Amino acid sequence: DVVQISGGEPTIHPQFFEILDAAKRRPIRHLMVNTNGLRIAKDQEFVERQATYMPGFELYLQFDSLRDEVSQELRGAKLRDIRLRALENLNKYDISTTLVVTVKKGLNDHELGEIIDFALTQPCVRGVTFQPIQHAGRAENFDPAKNRLTLTEVRRRIIEQSSHFKTEDIIPVP
Repeated sequence: DVVQISGGEPTIHPQFFEILDAAKRRPIRHLMVNTNGLRIAKDQEFVERQATYMPGFELYLQFDSLRDEVSQELRGAKLRDIRLRALENLNKYDISTTLVVTVKKGLNDHELGEIIDFALTQPCVRGVTFQPIQHAGRAENFDPAKNRLTLTEVRRRIIEQSSHFKTEDIIPVP
């Protein structure tokens, strides 16, 4: 029923649209693509073509913060303007989008409510996913005692920082 295309960065694969076409020929109800948004920010024709896969197509856009210093630390580059341009293009074609936020304690966990508020102003955004950082891959200088956030802590921060949710709105999954 669901296929999620991830990577690396799937949008740079030379057969990206052939892969999407192959998926759409199958009885797949929901096709998702994880992306850093770089190509989406720069190539409007690319975005326009993705819109042809709707409905049943969604982008999961890496969106760790509204601040460049956060993306600099997490991703090694200042990405705020790129993410905003990507959202501008996605809004233009109303491509269903979920913002995916990697949350690091002490770095961007104070802006979860702000990200939710921002997401609500974006017509293409259908959801926000908060993923606590884990020690894997490029997580340099990661100290679980200092940097690890539990899902309970993320839930608590969302409730504290957002006027849109009450405690009973966010039920942890066992």
